Amino acid sequence: MAVDVATITQQPDEWKNDKVAKADRNVAWYQAALSKVPDIAREIFREYSGIPEEENTTHIHRVRDQAWDILPFPCIGLFRFLDFPAYLQPVYPEVLSRIKSGETFLDLGCCFGQDIRKLVHDGAPSENLIGVDTEPRFLDLGYQLFKDKDSLKAHFLTGDVLADNFLTEWRGKVDIIFLGSFLHLFSFEQQEAIVVQLSKLLRGENSLVFGRHLATTGKGGSLKENACGWSLYHHSEETIRQLWETDETGKWEVTSELISYASESWDNGVKWNAGDEVKQQRFVARRV
Repeated sequence: MAVDVATITQQPDEWKNDKVAKADRNVAWYQAALSKVPDIAREIFREYSGIPEEENTTHIHRVRDQAWDILPFPCIGLFRFLDFPAYLQPVYPEVLSRIKSGETFLDLGCCFGQDIRKLVHDGAPSENLIGVDTEPRFLDLGYQLFKDKDSLKAHFLTGDVLADNFLTEWRGKVDIIFLGSFLHLFSFEQQEAIVVQLSKLLRGENSLVFGRHLATTGKGGSLKENACGWSLYHHSEETIRQLWETDETGKWEVTSELISYASESWDNGVKWNAGDEVKQQRFVARRV
């Protein structure tokens, strides 16, 4: 999920209406039943949210279906938010350690704020965490999902990453940014503008940006229409490096790897979205 005005404008107008009718569930990226709650999600709901394990599935379904009728993203329909994607990144231990030491973390396109809850569960001070999305109802559903409205001190904000006044109050105050399933929603030119915005937010040397998005094993750099009818940008190792080279404010060291596009919660794999041809890229960009 991502904070993405460009993606919102790709969707049918009725999806934007607060009184939206129920979104179509007869699509391959809507999984009617969750057959398995991933172990990490079971731990979070049990230990962080205090939800009895026998109530997990019903609770998750209730919140997921409310979110689906707001915006029917595949990551919602397929329960992909239960992966806690920042936690799956190899750089996560470093990120957690740095936040514990006082650094500030921003999850851009945070959806329910699931990665923020995982960080807090692992000992990160919640006041050092910021979650941003374009859809305020997702932020509200995050409080419902994790039952922490009265205890969590993280900052949750709405905003358009391409707007001139994006998060002006946080400029120069952020150390680490997570982009989970985010960059592929934009053209390369839009991503260049996003890099400029991120540079304004970041504190300086040793700043870190990491994330994941759809990618290709071939030549990257093209917008491809997926089964949902959305045009998504497919990076390669070369194009993700080229993106960070466009930043005129500093130099970046960029590493990336391709992995399978999969999730522990899925039953139907990715046959609905070109099968094994679709990969996922994990990347880390360090300002040097």
